[in-house]
Formats: sequence, structure tokens, C-alpha cells
Amino acid sequence: IIKFIKDKLGFEYIKPEEFAGLRWVESEYIIASQLLGAIKKINKVDDEVAQSVVREVKKIDSNQEFLHKLRNGINLKNPSTGNFQDYKLLDFEKPANNQFVITNQFYFEGNAENIRPDIMVFVNGLPLVVIEAKSPTASESVSFENGIDQIKRYERNARRLFIPNCFNIASDGLKTVYGATGASKQYFFQWKDVEIEKELGGELEMTLFCLLSKENFLDIIQNFILFEKEKEKLVKKIARYQQMRATNKIVERVITKEKQQGLIWHTQGSGKTLTMFFTAWKLRFNK
Repeated sequence: IIKFIKDKLGFEYIKPEEFAGLRWVESEYIIASQLLGAIKKINKVDDEVAQSVVREVKKIDSNQEFLHKLRNGINLKNPSTGNFQDYKLLDFEKPANNQFVITNQFYFEGNAENIRPDIMVFVNGLPLVVIEAKSPTASESVSFENGIDQIKRYERNARRLFIPNCFNIASDGLKTVYGATGASKQYFFQWKDVEIEKELGGELEMTLFCLLSKENFLDIIQNFILFEKEKEKLVKKIARYQQMRATNKIVERVITKEKQQGLIWHTQGSGKTLTMFFTAWKLRFNK
């Protein structure tokens, strides 16, 4: 997994021992030096302004608010103009302006126990994805479901690590699933793309490419995650492959104006309502 993300997707791999040196304490989940560098680069600001933004990011204490700030930035007064402005944490227009990093065996001091997720994905010093990989050869009873159980345990016992989290991935090499932060086991789904799977040689590689290739990853963060109220409870949801594909095809037709119509074939339970929401959202904010 690490080799594929590093070689095929172009992420920077930092070894656990080296990564440990980027944190003062093991309960630290934001890599301040990487975030500081990204804020300066993306917003073209000096060290003092960037430090103020980092301080505000560290104050965020809910997953919903963090997603909002990832998309919209941190609103602070510009010391030069005296006006308030949004300082971006991610550059959605130019993926190359962001620092995409993976590390493994990330030791974290949780609220109830210390954990060590298999693989962590950071963008600009922010931990956005946890990947749990189980070996299908280790035991017949070990599967991707054990990976989901592990992720659920991490969410319970190391809550702060999941404040910035966008989604998580579990795989046993044969089957790979993904789910939004806090999703229960039945809401971890497979991604499907026959052509890419054929091209890359497997379901695992196809899923990693579709979810984590830099442009797709940023697109998902910006447009394909939402919070919905269900029975007085706030539930985080992430698009399934058919919803993202349909939305992007609609948006493409609207922008290029090549075709003025189209037909989407929906089966029952394919998430028509969310497809329309994602489409409206993306069209509304498309520049």
C-alpha cells in the first residue's frame, strides 16, 4: 500500500522514526511545521500570520467544524489591511501546492489507550485518512472487517486524532472498503471502477487510486462529504462511486455546454437524493 501511494500517487513517505521527530509529544496530531509551511505557501503570508492561523486550527474541536475550515479556510484579520479574510489550509485549485505525506505505525497517545494505526495520510500536516491493512495470509479468520473494527476502536479511544479526519480505509488485500469518520460497519462500502481496476491490476490499487490520487482526494474533501441530521443525530456521509461519477458528469456537461441533456439510470437504494445534493453543491461553488 505504501509503495503504491508513494510511487503511483506521488505522496512523500516519511519513516515512523523520522516522523516522530516532527512532534513534541505523542498526543500531538497536527504536524505544525508542515501546516505552517503550507499556509505560508498557499496564502503567500509571513511567519507571524501563518502562526496565527495554526493557533486557530488547533482550537477546532469538532469534525464538522474542521471540514468547514478545510473547505473555507480560517477567517482572521489581515494585519496589513485591517480587513478579515479567509486563509486557506488546502489549495483545491493547484494540488501541487499541497504536501501529501504518508507514514506508518503512527504512535498516538489517546484518551483511553495508546494506538498505532497501520498507515496515516496527512495533507499539509493534517491527518485526514487512516488506513488499516490486514494480511489475508495471516489467518483465515482475519479480514477487512477486522480493519474496520480497529478503526472503530481508534475513534473511541483516540478521539482527538479524528477531529480533522475525512474518511478511513480498511483492506485485507482481497477486499477494500472505505467509510466516513464515525461510520458504522455497514456503511463501509467498496469503490467500483472496472476499467481502472483492469489497468492497475487489482481492487486495492483501484480503490487507493480513486480515493487518494491527489485531484480525486481534494475533490472528495471539497465536494463529496456532508453531515446530515438523522433522528436528532448528526451523521457524516461520504459519496459512493456512482454518486461521484454522476455528479462529475453532470457538472462537466454544464460547464462545457457540449450536451444540454443526459440520462442517469438509478437503481433503488443508489442514493439519488445525495447525488442531487452533491451536484447542486458542486455547481453552486464551481468557479
